[in-house]
Amino acid sequence: MKQVLNKELVKKAMEDLKASGKKVTLVALHAALGNRGSMTTLVQLKAELESANQPANDSEEGLKTFRDVWALAREEGRKHQEAVITDLQSDLKTLVLENERLEGSATAAANQVEEFKHVILDSEAALADAKSLLAKNQEALIQAGKETKTAMEKVAAEQTAHQSTQQELAKAIQKAHAL
Repeated sequence: MKQVLNKELVKKAMEDLKASGKKVTLVALHAALGNRGSMTTLVQLKAELESANQPANDSEEGLKTFRDVWALAREEGRKHQEAVITDLQSDLKTLVLENERLEGSATAAANQVEEFKHVILDSEAALADAKSLLAKNQEALIQAGKETKTAMEKVAAEQTAHQSTQQELAKAIQKAHAL
């Protein structure tokens, strides 16, 4: 089983590379360690060792100036962000009001749709009733037409019979006059 990497191993490998005049790169360091450990672990350990070797040459005056400038920059950023936040809050309030208005409109429209559905259903029922009544009336009209035709045929037959009777009557009257 391979030995786990630790800071001491990585530090010794870095020192050996520097001593031999080679540049300390991740690939070279990994090779110097016998290709042990993951590159992620190696990157972390190398970064820790390099940051520990950084000298602290900062002067008190430089640190104070930096802190003052940093505080001013943070304050300026905070002021700028406050204005942005105020604008965003105003926009949010406007959007909330608009959303409430639109929700009300949507609810009213949904209610109107339901009313229209009821009107449509009622209209369809009335139309079906009217169609049914129209069909009954058409049947009654057809039947009345048939009955009228039959009655007209009877009238025509009666008229023909009446004419025959009139002719016989006229002949009988002539005979009676002749006698």
